[in-house]
Amino acid sequence: MASLCRRFPNNPLMTPEDLKPSRPDFVLTGVLNAGAFEFDGQYCWLVRVAEAPIQTQPGKLVVPYMEVDAAGRAEMCFRTFDRNDPTLDLRDTRLVFYKDALDKPWITNISHLRMARSDDGLNWRIDDSVQLWPRNKYEAYGIEDPRIVQIDGEYLVTYSAISRHGVTSNLLVTRDFKSFDYRGQLFVPDNKDICIFPEKVNGRYVALHRPSVSMLGRPDIWIAYSDDLVHWGGHEAIMYCRPGQWDSGRIGCGPAPVKTEKGWLEIYHGSDDRNYYLGAVLLDLDDPRKVIARSETPILMPEEPYELEGFFANVVFANGQIAHDDGRIWIYDGGADRVMAGCETTVAELFKHLGV
Repeated sequence: MASLCRRFPNNPLMTPEDLKPSRPDFVLTGVLNAGAFEFDGQYCWLVRVAEAPIQTQPGKLVVPYMEVDAAGRAEMCFRTFDRNDPTLDLRDTRLVFYKDALDKPWITNISHLRMARSDDGLNWRIDDSVQLWPRNKYEAYGIEDPRIVQIDGEYLVTYSAISRHGVTSNLLVTRDFKSFDYRGQLFVPDNKDICIFPEKVNGRYVALHRPSVSMLGRPDIWIAYSDDLVHWGGHEAIMYCRPGQWDSGRIGCGPAPVKTEKGWLEIYHGSDDRNYYLGAVLLDLDDPRKVIARSETPILMPEEPYELEGFFANVVFANGQIAHDDGRIWIYDGGADRVMAGCETTVAELFKHLGV
């Protein structure tokens, strides 16, 4: 089973070796999961940059987090663990589980967002400066995986905020990517993989989101509606994990859906608890709660070395794309939670894949 999407010939497009850490005592662990958009005559990414402290203490593990005071001033802080502590669980490279459920997991790295630019969508230049830092207690462990859509001249940036309180879905609004209007948390923890549709449907904003569950249910895709981008309701589960298939373990939305004559075309990710894949789904134009067609097989699967080996192996994960007027879609994906890559497909190919 081969991937439907054609990978760009110069993949990976960006690696941690292509940029500098935010401070000299940090090492970069990943540049990944960029939100993609067009701005000021260029293709742009708002890209997640993950970094961690350089480990200098034998037998110890140092993890970072931010402390934010009442005035909004953020300071980098650190916690040190003893690797020989029998109550320490380090099986997941991303997380530190310590003692028991009363001590929330810690994150081994911390992420911020930077701007990258390209004239052709293939060759990218990234800023050394940080575009967006964690700004409050709900972002103390970092900000991740932005998704960007333009509506009425404004760019809406949704992203995951990580902290001891869980994962919240936050919103920033900007016109120039210099100043940002912070609109707060859209959904309570744990919820992530938020994409807002590129236009209102029946006069209301629409978003896909993915609540996480700890006891009953599965990580499925839900829909929600809003009149003001802050208060959301009308929540319904519209897509479910499918036992025995490539998306049996978890699913989540990708970039904002593309409006087509046959429906809203959405790229989403799925996992079978071994690999992360990309698929497609077609939602009804007037009632996007209705699923018209959905991938029976992935459109992109981890096959290349930069997708099979990295910070978290066997992953392709996308929350950025450029949809061209001629039907081409450039999908930008994070490979193995370490690098940025890209691939191309078309609306017509995805329709054929979906059987519509």
